[in-house]
Amino acid sequence: MADERAFTAGLGRFFGTGRGVLCGIGDDAAVVRNPAPNSVLCCDPVVEGVHFTRATPLRLVGRKAVNRNLADLAAMGAVPDWLLLSLVLPSWCGPRQRRELLHGVRAAARAAGAIVVGGDVAATPGPLVATVTAIGHAEGRVLTRSGARAGDTVHVTGPLGGSSLGQHLRFRPPLPEGAWLAAQRCVHAAMDVSDGFLLDLQTLLDASGGLGAEIDAAAVPIARAARRLANGDADLALRHALGDGEDHVLLWTQRRGADLPAGGPLAAAARRPIGKVLAEPGLFLRREGCRIPVPALGYRHELADRR
Repeated sequence: MADERAFTAGLGRFFGTGRGVLCGIGDDAAVVRNPAPNSVLCCDPVVEGVHFTRATPLRLVGRKAVNRNLADLAAMGAVPDWLLLSLVLPSWCGPRQRRELLHGVRAAARAAGAIVVGGDVAATPGPLVATVTAIGHAEGRVLTRSGARAGDTVHVTGPLGGSSLGQHLRFRPPLPEGAWLAAQRCVHAAMDVSDGFLLDLQTLLDASGGLGAEIDAAAVPIARAARRLANGDADLALRHALGDGEDHVLLWTQRRGADLPAGGPLAAAARRPIGKVLAEPGLFLRREGCRIPVPALGYRHELADRR
């Protein structure tokens, strides 16, 4: 049976090192050279039974653990540099399973140009938990949730809904799109769509001073997976798109009438607005000439309010 120290020593060899790493895996803490004055940091776990099942290939679990954090960096317009990895490993996660998990982590890190420089490991009866802390830098302006303005148009970088059919494990963090949007002065606010489009939109609007939004139902980009889940029911497909979550596309608002520059990483569909920000609070769906109030659909972690 491998102990923690032997496992950690192997991680140093497995992940390697890179430029700017002054002290990497194997010490009490990593020491790195910051590539820019402003660092951007985020931390998210993936938990067995919540974000994946026991049957999920562990390479995809490792990939998701990294990429959901990189999607948060993307929403800020940041460039990833370093990753910290904390593993809480149950008894069923033996050497083969650990290798598979770590290969997923390393592949996602390399694809983004990031380096795993440290972390921790612990044993548990269960469940498996992999927590990644991502550290990046801002090359210019940082996007936030709090900058939306009444009259802004609402956009997303990709289709929505149906992520449970596999996209929640295989998504690509929109890092090029985030960095490009941060450089456009007409873009006012941005957010990663993780809990559901409407719930995340509501979060952005609340952070921007309690604004509202009207979404054009016909303009919402519905993923093929959402349509498959709906089995031909157009209303249900739209509901999946508005509330499923784990799409990990970027939601952003920009000045009404502003044209983004030609070129860049955005798909043509992403340049077309799907709604507008309102001065009045509330979420509304415009459909067939009718304006309907809608709830903030999405996934909410319920926390205990008593012992």
